[in-house]
Amino acid sequence: MKKNRTCLWPWLLALVSGLLLALCFPDWNLSGFVWVWMLLLFPAIWRGRSKRYGFAVAYLAGFAFWSLNLKWLWTVSGLGAFAMAAFLATYFGIWGAIAVSIGNPWRKRSDDSNEGEKKNRSKIEEKIAAKKQSGKKHGLLGGAMDDSLTSLKFAFINAAAWVGVEWLRGWVFTGFGWNGLGVAFHDTPVLAQAADLVGVTGLAFTPVFMSAVILQTARRLGAEAQTGKLKARLDFSVAALLLAVQFCYGVWRVNDVNGWETQPVRVLLVQENIPQDIKWEPKASADIRQGYADSTAAAIAALEKDNVEQLQKNANGDEIQLKTPDLVVWPESALPLPLLFAEGHDGYFVYGETQHVLDNEVRPLGSFTLISGMNEFEADFDGTLAHFKEGGGQYNSIVAIQPEGELPLSISTYRKMHLVIFGEYIPFVEQLPFLRKIFKFSSGADFAGGFTAGTSTEPLTVAVGDGEVQLIPTVCFEDSVGRLTRKFVRRAPQVIVNVTNDGWFKESEAAAQHMANAKFRAIELRRPMIRSANTGVSAIITATGSTKDPVTGKNQVIADENGNHFIRSSHYGHAYVPKTGLVSLYALAGDWFSFLMIGITSLVIIRSRMLRA
Repeated sequence: MKKNRTCLWPWLLALVSGLLLALCFPDWNLSGFVWVWMLLLFPAIWRGRSKRYGFAVAYLAGFAFWSLNLKWLWTVSGLGAFAMAAFLATYFGIWGAIAVSIGNPWRKRSDDSNEGEKKNRSKIEEKIAAKKQSGKKHGLLGGAMDDSLTSLKFAFINAAAWVGVEWLRGWVFTGFGWNGLGVAFHDTPVLAQAADLVGVTGLAFTPVFMSAVILQTARRLGAEAQTGKLKARLDFSVAALLLAVQFCYGVWRVNDVNGWETQPVRVLLVQENIPQDIKWEPKASADIRQGYADSTAAAIAALEKDNVEQLQKNANGDEIQLKTPDLVVWPESALPLPLLFAEGHDGYFVYGETQHVLDNEVRPLGSFTLISGMNEFEADFDGTLAHFKEGGGQYNSIVAIQPEGELPLSISTYRKMHLVIFGEYIPFVEQLPFLRKIFKFSSGADFAGGFTAGTSTEPLTVAVGDGEVQLIPTVCFEDSVGRLTRKFVRRAPQVIVNVTNDGWFKESEAAAQHMANAKFRAIELRRPMIRSANTGVSAIITATGSTKDPVTGKNQVIADENGNHFIRSSHYGHAYVPKTGLVSLYALAGDWFSFLMIGITSLVIIRSRMLRA
């Protein structure tokens, strides 16, 4: 009697595959593993038959991936990091249940004991016999064609299912689309360009499709080598062609976008690198506010010095470009004291300390628009004084302060729409008070009250030179949500502006991962991006997802000589805004490709169930 032995190799392969996928992202940036990791996961899944088994194996791979990929969450909460990894791995498991069933080319359908399957077995066998007879008539080529079409079918199902499940991850419970498979191309710009067609989620299709084809091809080649009858490989040719098309599109698109007529927007980024543990201390508020004002003044003084040196060297009277910013950008919550607004009152109430710094120290520095993160609180106004309204709206906002005009009336704002669950709000916290205790236990701080989600998708308009440019505003992690940013796209000169504070996660890889995800908003929408971080990666990104200035070739990122982004510094550079305001397919149609993949996968599942009924 044979003993039942637990086979460990599928579980080991799943574990290693998840770890390899994690290495594709910052801090490791070994993106080549995006073509390798599924070559380990597919054999582990396809050897099984039950959906429960497929779910479990893929779940293990997902848990390994997220545990390593999100290890930066330990800087805030070990419990939160574990819970997030455990939850997000569920989506890997759902895909695994699909891959082991309708996506499994190695599954023996005749072993299925389902009664409906038995009824259809004779019909299936007749079709198989007819295909074999067709293969005999057409020689080896006919059999190879059948094998290749079968291989392509299963590769397509697995790739479509992955895209669909990944889209759901970015949508369910407000979504967490962080580090999807397509983001692995963050440092492979040529392969990233197709995001303007299918979105970053759609980029996941190619590596999954290719891995499935390669594995099926390798298995058949092994079997054919034993018989000495090698056949043509149409499926591998199709997979290679898909990759070649994506590559060629990327090469063409980079050259095309870099050739567009643009309007240079002169930008000054200011990064103070304030530690999170002092950022919200009341006694630190004045120092933070003054620090941004002083750093801005110092940066502009340095620019003016460069301008004088250029003029002195310009003996021939040639035309030169003076360094004067159109936009000065401060990060999220750079101004700690909030704006107050009240129903029936035009404009905002600005705390005296804030108004003094802006009116007397910042605005006199030049004719620029100041962009900054700031909170807005609803107030009660009695005609003389404004008081914070208990239970009123609270918004995490971007403010645009025009260079001229009375300060309260020269401010326009955007209110953050996509709030971070259990960070900026806790659902049902009033009905379930114990959630406050869980929040304090995991984060070490009391829950001070949730923000309110904004509703407006209108861009902010600012003056630049003799014209105007629209700002697509994003706060914090909103620049990782493509379906939101596309709502701001208009047929006009536009630039994406992100203000963020990754200081919660200290000097971890969270900031670099955030930057990797943000690049794809510039590619998807074909709009340059300006990012200003308190701690993290402050940079100017082109419409092709590059931080290199296309004119000077200089890297437009705040960092020291060792590449460290966590420094107190500033950067003057240019965002090249397309004048024509062309609209990409993704900006126009959104996640159409992901919806199509969800639809096809759903139809295949329904058809499979009907055949077994």
